Amino acid sequence: MAGERESRGRGDGDSMSVHTIRLAGPWQLESATDAFRTRLPIECSRGASFRAARRFGRPGRLDAGERVWLVIDGLSGEAEILLNEVPLELVDGADGLRADITDEMATDNWLSVRWKGDDPGGLAGPVWLECVSE
Repeated sequence: MAGERESRGRGDGDSMSVHTIRLAGPWQLESATDAFRTRLPIECSRGASFRAARRFGRPGRLDAGERVWLVIDGLSGEAEILLNEVPLELVDGADGLRADITDEMATDNWLSVRWKGDDPGGLAGPVWLECVSE
């Protein structure tokens, strides 16, 4: 998926170019008693709080008008998504939860998923960035 370019039609005669960057891993998984590196999928037990985090860099070649979307598929349980410790507002999309993070990104970024301990949860994935130019 990384490095892939494609053209997607919008139905109005215009098309957009999409470049995807996978955020497969490694992820840092932390609980109250343990911390270790892992890859997706991640499962969280009921009654425990977990945090999964991953660093990524700002895509280097963003053209004027190009937007970067974070896309998360396979998220379960009550979770909060943060970019650089700021909560994100994600919306449902056809391929998972999405947020335009263009204006929130720094050169180096820290993506975190925090689960509360009431219900089991997890992140089956995949997680990726979409660089979209119209």
